[in-house]
Amino acid sequence: MCKARTLLILAVISILMGTISCAEKDVYDPERHQAIIRYVSPVDSVDQEHTWQLTENHTYSVSIDANVEATRLEIYSENPVESTEAELMSRVFVSYGQTVTLTVSMPVLLTTLYAALVDADGKYTVTSFSKTSRSVSFSSPIATKQSPRLATPKIMAYSYCYEEDFPEPGDYDFNDIVMRIGLERTGQKTMDIHVTLSAVGASRPITGALRLVGYRYQDIDSIKAKDGKTLNKNVPTTCMEIIKNDEILQTGRNGEAVVNLFLDAHWAIGDDLPETNGDFPRYKYNVKKTYSDGYEQTYAKNVTFTVYFKSESNLNNITLDMLDPFIMTYYTGGVVETHTDEFAAAQTMYEYNALSFKDVPWALRIPTRYFKYPLEGVEIGFKKKGIMLGAYMTNGHSFGEWCEDHRNYLDWYQYPEDRQVF
Repeated sequence: MCKARTLLILAVISILMGTISCAEKDVYDPERHQAIIRYVSPVDSVDQEHTWQLTENHTYSVSIDANVEATRLEIYSENPVESTEAELMSRVFVSYGQTVTLTVSMPVLLTTLYAALVDADGKYTVTSFSKTSRSVSFSSPIATKQSPRLATPKIMAYSYCYEEDFPEPGDYDFNDIVMRIGLERTGQKTMDIHVTLSAVGASRPITGALRLVGYRYQDIDSIKAKDGKTLNKNVPTTCMEIIKNDEILQTGRNGEAVVNLFLDAHWAIGDDLPETNGDFPRYKYNVKKTYSDGYEQTYAKNVTFTVYFKSESNLNNITLDMLDPFIMTYYTGGVVETHTDEFAAAQTMYEYNALSFKDVPWALRIPTRYFKYPLEGVEIGFKKKGIMLGAYMTNGHSFGEWCEDHRNYLDWYQYPEDRQVF
């Protein structure tokens, strides 16, 4: 970030802190706050109808071929018997001759999907269909009882990128927390949530959690970490302030089911951090291509949580869009949550002033596990007075253009400036 812009944001933040940290609630002026956010936004004119969505849900009725003794129905992004890049988007358990209904989350850009009936021997019968179809039939399969190219399919995952400064404006590099999250049905009443913590570009303590939208604490029998591996291993008790314990299954303010992802992001991604009386170094991880003071590179950290539901009812329709991963930070003596825009008012664990403005959110969901997030201090996209800069600034495929028109430029995340991204 250029020095002039840094000084501008620091000046605005000092005004904002004075505006919204006062004890008297009637001092806070939401219109002034919105004006400030808009002033420091990296885009001149943000589409005020923006939903910041790059994914969509579609529901399908699928007729299971009575001639195929299938045990599973799986939906893929590409043909799984031909492509090694095919990603598993949904899985339901079936018996032959029945008709099932399921909901699938997908990138808006995806147009063709592939349905596979999997028999007891692991052989695939495949058909293709348009995402706008309402019903799917295997009357004319494109593959019959063939082996998949990959013995273990890739799981479709989305990237979640956060700014740590809510409700203050950030530097819009969206690398303070970067997670990749995938969802996999593993049984009639079980679902695996695959979580990868890829980067921590934050400078202060951050806690992470995930709300299962539409599910209450009592709907869940238990949540277990695969092989007992979590991101809270040996975490200092001093980190148990926002979430008070290291139990995986938590309950939200309104009785919602919440997964404890990590009590402290720096501890979760760091390797063998020296700890003294609960204090440890807070480096920034995987946000610079070179090592320097205060910056480190390390392996992304992977964990899998298995959710055991009490009932299989409606599990055919749970999708990635029904997961609400969010971060929690301290702000003026309290705790605030940073969600993606559609869940901005959730207030899952804490009650606070849940502001929601359209002038660039504090979290983005990108529909690929391979999203190349900006380097530290590089804005994801800048578009003012006809000038475009940042990590995603390709004319006709830029983040700034998408900000101005939410219906177009939906492929911007596929056009990174390689020198500006990690």
